[in-house]
Amino acid sequence: MTQSKRFRLVQLAALMGLLALALLACTSATPVAPTTAASAPQPSPVSPTAPGPTPTPIPTMTCFASRAGVSPAREAQEYLTSYDHILGDPKNGTVFLVVYSDFQCQACAQLAPILRALQKAHSQDVVLVFRHYPLINIHDKAALAAQAAEAAGKQGKFWEMHDLLFAEQQRWIQMSPSAFRNYLQGAAKRLGLDVTQFSHDLNSQEIQSLIQRAWQNGVDHSLPGVPLLYINTLLYTGPLDFQNLDTVVRLKILEAHQFHACPPITVTAEDDVQAVLYTTRGTLTLRLFPKQAPNAVNSFVFLAQQGWYNGNAFFEVSDTWVRTGDPSDTGYGNAGYTFALETSPDLTFDQAGRVALYNAGDNTNSSQFFITRKPIPAYDGHATIFGQVTQGLDVLNALDTTDQLLKVKILINGQEAP
Repeated sequence: MTQSKRFRLVQLAALMGLLALALLACTSATPVAPTTAASAPQPSPVSPTAPGPTPTPIPTMTCFASRAGVSPAREAQEYLTSYDHILGDPKNGTVFLVVYSDFQCQACAQLAPILRALQKAHSQDVVLVFRHYPLINIHDKAALAAQAAEAAGKQGKFWEMHDLLFAEQQRWIQMSPSAFRNYLQGAAKRLGLDVTQFSHDLNSQEIQSLIQRAWQNGVDHSLPGVPLLYINTLLYTGPLDFQNLDTVVRLKILEAHQFHACPPITVTAEDDVQAVLYTTRGTLTLRLFPKQAPNAVNSFVFLAQQGWYNGNAFFEVSDTWVRTGDPSDTGYGNAGYTFALETSPDLTFDQAGRVALYNAGDNTNSSQFFITRKPIPAYDGHATIFGQVTQGLDVLNALDTTDQLLKVKILINGQEAP
């Protein structure tokens, strides 16, 4: 929780928030038709009955839900067309990367392998969708290159031609259109295509019309240029390098697993609560403090029971602390809800083994936590301490960024919590 790391977290959160607001402002909400008195269904008369017992509501923590439970991935799925070229599983994917691209565009050639690498790295979650937008008014071979990819697609090798055209762009970008046609014949042969069939499809009216329509569609929708990247229906305007895109993708994947409501209160101030952290280095036993940090302990117990922490990396390790609790392993993820700081005068960072929630300011406690390796009195009053290591300080000191938190077992009053 150094100043620089805290600044990066706040900066990214602000950036994502501003981007979301800006993009939402560009979309039109579907109005809900008002229900008139005449059309509203009337309740049927019922016989009076004796009131039944009122169920006791289950209390929940006071927190702030950061998501509304909408599935942007499902919205993206609805916008797919029969002309899209798709890598991944659109039925079960959680992140859709939709790119409008031009094979003669040099920035597109730089982005293409990055998107391919992202889809490969997260193949269970990421769906890559390619859409043609050849800038035929400025690129003399853009349409022909797009036609070549479609012709290869007729033989099941769209993505192979896609990769080859971008990888060898500098080889053909300065060619004349006639020389480029000869290059395409050789490319088809190298890819193992039926060259005669490829040549026929390359020049077919069907494919030429398809590419012309793709260009016209971009013009009609005032697409600003290429490459143009949408992530789950939202225009992405951030950096296009792998590291930044991978961070965004990991956070989008995490959204599918976040919670949309505050956890129930299942732990009381009088409960004796312990947690056993199973790591790749060994186990740590924690004593938790529900009296001093009731929300933090209830949240930690809830998330442990849900398997939230299973397989989390210790993505930040220093001589001061180890940090985990973010399944995205980016340091920016949370559980989908946040809550306020809880401090107690009898709990300070005066020793190693303090377990505390990582935060980025007011009302940002969530799933991430750190365990201290030494006293850090500067953080007194600035982070919620909710536990103490009682066994396993040697394991704590041996952890590094290659290690994982395998699972967390909760014991309440000596009994293992389900």
